[in-house]
Amino acid sequence: MKYFYFLIVIAAAMFYALMSAFMKMAVGTGDASVVFVARYLFASAALLPIYFVSGRPSLRTRKLRWHMLRGGIGFGMFLLYTLALERIPLQEAMVLNSSYILFVPLLLLVFMRQRPSRKAILGLLVGFTGIVIVSGIRPHVDLSWGSVFALGSAVASASAVVLVAQLRRTESSFTVLFYFFSVCLLLSVLWAADTGSSLVVGSWWILIAIGALTAVYQQLLTFALKHMSSVLASSVMTSSIVFAFFLDAVMFHRSASARDYAGSVLILGGVLVTLWAGQRAVAPDGELAGGCVPQEEGMEREAVSR
Repeated sequence: MKYFYFLIVIAAAMFYALMSAFMKMAVGTGDASVVFVARYLFASAALLPIYFVSGRPSLRTRKLRWHMLRGGIGFGMFLLYTLALERIPLQEAMVLNSSYILFVPLLLLVFMRQRPSRKAILGLLVGFTGIVIVSGIRPHVDLSWGSVFALGSAVASASAVVLVAQLRRTESSFTVLFYFFSVCLLLSVLWAADTGSSLVVGSWWILIAIGALTAVYQQLLTFALKHMSSVLASSVMTSSIVFAFFLDAVMFHRSASARDYAGSVLILGGVLVTLWAGQRAVAPDGELAGGCVPQEEGMEREAVSR
């Protein structure tokens, strides 16, 4: 039966990659702000069945400011990710965004004085080597804005993960997701109203596809996380990169280079090592304990970065 949930997460990864591909198509038509509204509108609607299945959890909170901060960071992450998709290939944007796990232990070290384990350090070295290769960092050569935006989205995702770890001490997963989507939807509507973006005829189906795929992959992942660990689910979700390479070739007619493959393998290898080294990140009493990635990060992480 465990293989069934494994396949569910792979399906979620496929739908996430397909959603990102449609996002890349949509930003090419100049509908970026409307994409945000569609995505978060559908994501908010997807919370409704979760609300009833979860026994109608209370939405009361004493940390509204932290929820608003987390929502703002998530909105900024998605904005940077969208800007990256507009400028660099799909697989490159996705693999650099997926490197967010590598930034989590660094943020924990800087802000919480928590040193990563030796295995996590090994993962960081491998992963950041892959980032250098994929992004094409070289002496006396400026980094492309697309890569900068993708890495910025990864840092924002890592910041949200650390913030969620703090919120989860007193808040339920549903409460965290509810305020996250609510804040992001509000910011999206305000941004769309301010930019005055108008839809291009024929682009409605792309926006609907983005919203629907967002809802589907989040529902699948939420279901799987009830039956498997968040570390394992997050590990399997990295398979979205494999689908990204395929979709990049089929939908955008771009063949990946040897550098793309080599760098992506190193990034994913570093992410997996760092992720599994962080299994000890949460102590029995719920406090972070010197690992890397909070155990309860799985569902919240996908809501933030995907």
